[in-house]
Amino acid sequence: MDSKNKPAVDPSLARYRADYPILADTTYMNSNSMGAMPRQAKEALATYADDWAREGVEVWDAWVKVVDEVSDAAARFIGAPAGQTTLNQNVAFFQAQIASCLDFSGARNKVVMEALQFPNVIYVWERHQELGGRLELVPSDDGMTVPTERILEAIDEETLIVPISHGIYVSGALQDVKAICDRAHEVGALVMVDAYQTVGVVPIDVAEWGADIVVSGSHKWLCGGPGTAFMWMKPEVRERLHPRITGWMGHARPFSFEPAPIAYAESSWRFMGGTPSIPAYYVARAAYKNLLEVGVPQIRAHNLALSRIIIDRAQAAGLTVHSPLDDNLRSGFVAVDFPTSEGACAQLIAEKYKLDWRPKCGLRLGPHFYTTEAEVERMMARIVELAAAG
Repeated sequence: MDSKNKPAVDPSLARYRADYPILADTTYMNSNSMGAMPRQAKEALATYADDWAREGVEVWDAWVKVVDEVSDAAARFIGAPAGQTTLNQNVAFFQAQIASCLDFSGARNKVVMEALQFPNVIYVWERHQELGGRLELVPSDDGMTVPTERILEAIDEETLIVPISHGIYVSGALQDVKAICDRAHEVGALVMVDAYQTVGVVPIDVAEWGADIVVSGSHKWLCGGPGTAFMWMKPEVRERLHPRITGWMGHARPFSFEPAPIAYAESSWRFMGGTPSIPAYYVARAAYKNLLEVGVPQIRAHNLALSRIIIDRAQAAGLTVHSPLDDNLRSGFVAVDFPTSEGACAQLIAEKYKLDWRPKCGLRLGPHFYTTEAEVERMMARIVELAAAG
């Protein structure tokens, strides 16, 4: 990246800090795991309670509109059109729901994903081996990246689906989603991209990727707390998938309570399943507003500039950076490791620095749009001090 286009810290973003109460006395660098709670979350839950108290059961008319509103707001983070995204409680549900649509009994029964995929996702697909699925985990040589060419070689005419991640959770390494989609489509396989590690901090365009399905959620960079995951898929893919994991909200006429068999909704509601987690959606709707106002490209530039400080300070101190050094190949966090990093993480948390530690990864440091340059410098000084102390 040339100096002219080098990302720069944006001090103007500090205007949003007052919306996140924890920032008053804490350096929050764990947005890659769970974003800081916006003060609007409490207001949103109060609104939910007021709506329910006032309307009783008739509040469902308003709640259905909330589902559509949040779905469409989430779609903006991945460049998807309105009306093509659905909500549920977590990504594991969506992974299992898509798996429930597939037939593993034929020759095309292979599931290809990177070995560094988040275990949550691997758990779902591993269990489908009992139904005939063949799971192929593409290995990593460095514990940080999986060569794209290796994934492409694993995808063949027997591949049914490729449920990959956009950003690898132990390193922040970004995968070449478009290349993987292109190869999968050559052989007639579906691609399901888990973008939970990147949505809200890395610009995404589902049309550019060519992915069939993209899943993500709200409790990381989107600062929306747990309980709101979302799934986008191409309309033509949606029309041919019939989930066995379903529920009354996936019915074309959910409030008619018709007897089985289910008549699937023709819209994205087909994948809603059972009763949705409405309170979480109120929170997510409120949380998204600041990020949509700033815009992901601006968030990305600020994050990369702060991440560069982390990398430079770590390397200067002789610490291991367990993340790609190239800005174009890294998500929103930097992994920094040293022999006593696990203990250092506990000490930092006790000192009101928010971060996390992962095995074979080290400290994961995720600055967000509300993080200042001074905070990053101060935190890195303390990390270097703890590493030197051993």
